[in-house]
Amino acid sequence: MQNASLKRSPGSIRILCEEAAKYGVTPEQCLEDTGLVTFDLYQNEATVTLGQEVAAIENFIKYAPDRPGMGIEIGRRYRPEVFGIWGYAILSSPTLRAGLKTAIDFANLSFVIARLRLNELEDPPALNLDISGLPKSVESFVLERHLTVVSNFTSQFLPRFSMSRVVFETTLDNPAVASAIKTELGISVTLSCRRNSIILPQKLLDMPLPQHNPATMENCLRQCRSLLNLENSDIPEMTAQVREATLLEINNDPTIVSIASKLGTSERTLRRRLAKEGTSFRKIQTEAKLAIGHELLSTAGLDVSTVAWRTGYSEPSSFVRAFTKKYGYSPGSLKHSSRYGDNKLTC
Repeated sequence: MQNASLKRSPGSIRILCEEAAKYGVTPEQCLEDTGLVTFDLYQNEATVTLGQEVAAIENFIKYAPDRPGMGIEIGRRYRPEVFGIWGYAILSSPTLRAGLKTAIDFANLSFVIARLRLNELEDPPALNLDISGLPKSVESFVLERHLTVVSNFTSQFLPRFSMSRVVFETTLDNPAVASAIKTELGISVTLSCRRNSIILPQKLLDMPLPQHNPATMENCLRQCRSLLNLENSDIPEMTAQVREATLLEINNDPTIVSIASKLGTSERTLRRRLAKEGTSFRKIQTEAKLAIGHELLSTAGLDVSTVAWRTGYSEPSSFVRAFTKKYGYSPGSLKHSSRYGDNKLTC
């Protein structure tokens, strides 16, 4: 699951409360102990946290009839246009691979609850849905909703594509849930697996999408980047300053002493303030190096050894280990996928 404190639009909770009446559940019951009232869900500038949305889902499940498939039924409301600029950016992508990468890059702008990761090292490739940290009571509902969103997008991406070609491997063990997913979405389900993953046909990732428009896509991505910067504006002050200063000085191999001097403070004070914000200079520096390495591999076509050297790693193997640990896939696999000219993939 993504960070519970992540802020987002109240639109997803609004949909839940509007649909809840069909199951005999009131909006007040859905919002019980969330700190929200119905009025909050209809304010243009209002935000809620992911934790509040999960709590609302828990409440809905507590009061609704106990049956599988509710996540699918409510998930049908989550059509691409409901997601705003995030949805349009995905639809305007050139291929499904590019669309998935855009979805992952800007997941914080969506109503996605699971942490997404596209694993192309497997054959066939898999879109992993990490729901660790979710209450057990909501897992089925959330996974059903996510599968329905994928189905909703696919029906617009590739209207002739049959979801029967997709397999969902899940940690769930309820045959009734598998039956509901198969009946309603056409997706085959394998229960009691070690992960929650959508297994995709290999050729599907490279299939051109009919709504691709380069100008529209670039405009959407530009707006997504702008919105994401606004969403991330609550990054602790000193962390943000150190990150920016480190990125600007990365070619000069900055140290905590040089960054502290640049920011007009002492090394000791900088360490203390970063520790108070839950991070360290070493962590920020590593993330900055890997972010630049990711960009070089995605856009410059450099080999892994060169990128490792350019980002300050004396040994390519050290760069490969750090990169793989952060992103969940190797730098070599990213360089391979960059041949398709897609947007960078981050998780």
